[in-house]
Amino acid sequence: MPRPSVSVVVPTRGGADRLPVLLHALASQALDEPWEAVFVLDGDVDGSRALIEAYADRLPLRIVSPDGTGVGAALAAGYEAASGEIVVRCDDDLTPGPGFLAGHLARHRARPDGSAPLGVVSLTRDVFTDSAYAAAYGRPANERLIAQAYARPAAERWRHWAACNSVPKAAYDAAGGFDPSMSYREDSELGLRLARSGVEIVIDPDLEVEHRGPAPDTATRAGRAFTSGASTVAFDERHPGAHGTSSAPTGPWGRAVALAASRIGSRDEATALGRRIDTLLPRLPRRARGKAVAWAVEASALAGHRVGDTTWVRDAPVAEPSTVSVVVPHYGDPAPTLALLDQLAAQTHPVQVVVADDASPTPFPDREGVEVVRRPVNGGFGANVNSGAAAATGDAMLVLNSDLTIEPTFVADMVAAARSRPGAVLAPRMVDEHGTEAWVGRDVPRVRHQVAAWLTPLARFRGTSAWHRAVGHDVRAHGAEADVDWVVGAAMWIPVAEFRAVGGFDERFFMNSEEVDLQRRLRERGVRVVALRSPTVVHAGGGSSPSESRRRWLVEGQLAYADKWGSRRGLQAALAAATGANFVVNAARRATGREVHPVETARTELSLIRGRR
Repeated sequence: MPRPSVSVVVPTRGGADRLPVLLHALASQALDEPWEAVFVLDGDVDGSRALIEAYADRLPLRIVSPDGTGVGAALAAGYEAASGEIVVRCDDDLTPGPGFLAGHLARHRARPDGSAPLGVVSLTRDVFTDSAYAAAYGRPANERLIAQAYARPAAERWRHWAACNSVPKAAYDAAGGFDPSMSYREDSELGLRLARSGVEIVIDPDLEVEHRGPAPDTATRAGRAFTSGASTVAFDERHPGAHGTSSAPTGPWGRAVALAASRIGSRDEATALGRRIDTLLPRLPRRARGKAVAWAVEASALAGHRVGDTTWVRDAPVAEPSTVSVVVPHYGDPAPTLALLDQLAAQTHPVQVVVADDASPTPFPDREGVEVVRRPVNGGFGANVNSGAAAATGDAMLVLNSDLTIEPTFVADMVAAARSRPGAVLAPRMVDEHGTEAWVGRDVPRVRHQVAAWLTPLARFRGTSAWHRAVGHDVRAHGAEADVDWVVGAAMWIPVAEFRAVGGFDERFFMNSEEVDLQRRLRERGVRVVALRSPTVVHAGGGSSPSESRRRWLVEGQLAYADKWGSRRGLQAALAAATGANFVVNAARRATGREVHPVETARTELSLIRGRR
C-alpha cells in the first residue's frame, strides 16, 4: 500500500459533541492522493471511540491510545503513529473546508528543491454565539490576534504554532517532536524548536479554519488565562528568554490589573472573577465592557504566572453532568403530571424522575420507575421542590412544572447545553400553547419594575419592548441567548451541588419570588444564569389555580422578597401610590361610561399590598 501523502493527527478527549462536525468535514476533503486520519483518544470518557469508528467506511482512519495522559503525550503518540510524508495537526473543535488538506499539501509541494522545510500555520477564526462577552471581547480579541499573527516577523511566527498546522514528518522528527511531559504550551514549545532547527514557518491566510470551541464567556476565558500564565514558567525554564523581556503593565491600568492578580491564587478564583464580570457585563456601558473583560483576563494571566511552577499541570476539566434527576412538583389533578411522566419515559437521555406531591387532596398514584415523595403538609413550590431535590441522585436537576410539553430529545439537549456552559443555571426557551414566547430572562426585581406592572395606565403598552423593560423583563434574552439575573422557574436546570450548597429554596416563600431569591444566592457564589434559545418547551401555565389566587401569591412573594433583600415598607408605599394613580384613572374611565369599579379595585389592591407578615 503506498505511503500516505498526508497524515491528519486529531487529539481528542471528551469530544463526543465536537467530533461529528470534524468527522464530516474530513470525510468531505477533496484530496486525490492517499491520506490518513489518526485519532488519538486520550481516554474514552464519553463514547468517542464508537463515534469515530462509525466513520470507518467514509474515512481512512486509525485510532491510537497513548500510554501517557495529557495533550502533549497524545500528540507525541499521534505523530509517532503517523506514516504520511506531511503531518497535519487538527484539533477536534475545528471545521476545515473541503480544500484544507489539498491546500496544505500544495504549500509543501511548491517548495523548491533544496529549500529548508516548511511549517504551515492555519490560524483559527473563532465562531461565537451572540452574547455580551462575544461582542465586547471575544470577537475583537480574536480579530486582534489574527491581525497580529499576520504581521509577525518570520522569527516570531513560532508563537502561533498551535491548534492547526502542518510540517514534514522528517522535519518534525529532526526537531525532537512533542515533549510529552508538557501539559500546556506543548505546541508553541515545539514551534520554537522547529524554527531553531531550520524550519521556515509561514502563516497562510488562505488556510484559515473555523474554531467552534472558543471561550464562551469571561469565566472560561479567565480560567484559561490563569492556566496559560502558569504554564509560561515551565516553558521559560526550557527556553530562557524566548519570550523576550516584558515588564509588568504600568500606570493606573497596570496597578488595577496587579491588584486584582494579587487576590487570585488558583484557577477557580480566576474563574470566579470572570463569572462576576459576566454578571455585570450587560449593565456596564458598552465602551467599558471590553475593558472589564480584559482586566479579568490580564489579571488572571498575571496571577497564573505568579502561582505556576515547573510542575504545573492543566486543571482538571469541570465535570460534565453524567446523571440527571427530574423533579416534578405536583399538587391537585394528577392528569398533567401523568402526561409529563409519559414524555419523560420517552426521553433519549436516561433520567431519574422524582414527583414531589405537596399534600394533594388525592395522593399522587405510585408509578413504576418514578419515585414519589409525599409531603405531610402543603408548603408551596419551594418547599415541595426541596423535598424532591432531597431524593435527587443526579449531578444536575431539572425542575419541571407539570403543565409542560417537551420533545423526546429535551433532556439530551439540556445536557448538551450544560456541557458548554458548565456549572450554570439554565432555562430553555418557552412558548405557550399558541406559540407566543414567554419572557424567560428577567432582571433583579426593583421597586420601579413592580410599580410599572401595577399601573393600569401602562397596560395599553404591554406589547412594546419599552413596557417589558419597564417591568423587569430582560429584552436581550428574548432574541438571543444571554446571561441574565434570573429565569422563570417553570423549567430550570440546576447543578445539584450548587443547589445544596446554598440550602435550596427558601421555604418562607410559598409561591412566586422563590426562584428569584434562589438564583440571587447562587449568583453570589459565582454561578451563571443563562436563558437559552434552544431547546423549546410548551408551557400551559397557571391552569391549576384561579387568577385571584395567582395574583395574591405573586404580591405576597414580592413582599417577602422585599422583606429579605430590600424594604417591604418602601415597596408597599410605592404600590399604594400606584393604586392611587389607578384610582384616578379608573374614576375618569367610569365617568366616561366604562364599566369599571374604582373603589372596589382600589380596596382589592390595598388589601393585597397590606399582605400577611
